Amino acid sequence: MHFRKTFLVFLLLLRVAFAFACDLEGHFRFYVSNSGGDILYSGCYDAINSGPHITDYVLTKERAEDEGVDRPSVSFSQTRDGGILKDLLEENGYSLPLHRYFTNSGFDRGHMAPNSDFNDTTENATLTFFIGNIWPQEPHLNRTVWLGMENETRDLASQYSTVRVIITVDEFSDRKVETISVPASFRRQVYDYSTGELIYDKEVKQSFRANQRFAVLRRRGCRTRTLVRALRYTLFRNPCKPLLSRY
Repeated sequence: MHFRKTFLVFLLLLRVAFAFACDLEGHFRFYVSNSGGDILYSGCYDAINSGPHITDYVLTKERAEDEGVDRPSVSFSQTRDGGILKDLLEENGYSLPLHRYFTNSGFDRGHMAPNSDFNDTTENATLTFFIGNIWPQEPHLNRTVWLGMENETRDLASQYSTVRVIITVDEFSDRKVETISVPASFRRQVYDYSTGELIYDKEVKQSFRANQRFAVLRRRGCRTRTLVRALRYTLFRNPCKPLLSRY
């Protein structure tokens, strides 16, 4: 009985938090469901900064330990939710970003609800490639630190059977990717689903460097690209013959 009361209080607090976030100017609730009607993840979309303010989903032990299907070779679409958020934003004078905005931006398309937490079926995995499910993430953070936090979350799902994951983004840098504000930090909280107990709470900040940029050049008849990334410290002055590549 005590656990049930605690869990009900936990659900009430979550509803209050979501209601508050979605009552902010330019914020809209969204849900992404599969063809069976299961809500995979939901949240509050921040149309002013062009990304999810809050992302919320439940992760089970079975899904966390599933070997999973291959990562879908798809673009991030505006209509994985059936186009509901896109239409809602347009009705209110906003719009969703496009997949191509990230190309050559120096930032990864960072999932909030990750593909690996929903790759029990190809359909579910594909539904994580929703443009409303991502933020610009510095490559080193996305591929190491953030990936590590996702793995820690899956370990907790295995340990506690079912967990609730809440990701919050509400601090921003002065950088932009087209119309998208680049977050300064990401916060991931994980709750034991049966008791509502907070079992994981970690915030990670993005570190921006002057070398995180792309430029396209032409030299000696060969299309060249200067690429400098903090993650790999890789410098290609001429992709036909890399001068330096340190991994």
